[in-house]
Amino acid sequence: MKTLPLLGAASLLIASGCQSQAQYVNQHWSERSVAPSMSRHFLSYNPATDGNYRDFAWEKKRSINWTIRRHFFHHNPENPFQPYDAASFAPRPNNSLVPHPENYIHYEGIAMGAILYGASGAFVPLPIDSIIGTFEEGGGDEFFAGVNEFTRPLGQVTTSFLYDGLGLERASEQ
Repeated sequence: MKTLPLLGAASLLIASGCQSQAQYVNQHWSERSVAPSMSRHFLSYNPATDGNYRDFAWEKKRSINWTIRRHFFHHNPENPFQPYDAASFAPRPNNSLVPHPENYIHYEGIAMGAILYGASGAFVPLPIDSIIGTFEEGGGDEFFAGVNEFTRPLGQVTTSFLYDGLGLERASEQ
């Protein structure tokens, strides 16, 4: 019996975030205003004013991080009387699971995993904002740019090992 409400909630979230049609947002008597209205209410995202979803989701995650730092660690990155932390003002990293899964999963994914654990008994972190950002236009390229960033050192080590092991000249030596 627990799976039916979970499936209903999941399908509602998926249906609300699948498509955004900014030109129909304020036309309340059109069926095209349903998806943007639901995404605005469930995700707090308005495509007309918030811009790119990945940037919006990162600002939301950064705000959560800063709130946790302020309340639990008594450190405010914007306070000029505390030590400056350059990482707090760094540009947004790639929206990718690797090399830093904590940026992709974040607290939202852990909370959704806890909800799934309560409903089904299996803990699966489900980062909804990151997944929506991955399926947004350009999100897949950004996701695989993070994967490439993660696998590039392994590829360089493997390539150099093969060149040395086989006795081949590298392109830089020719």
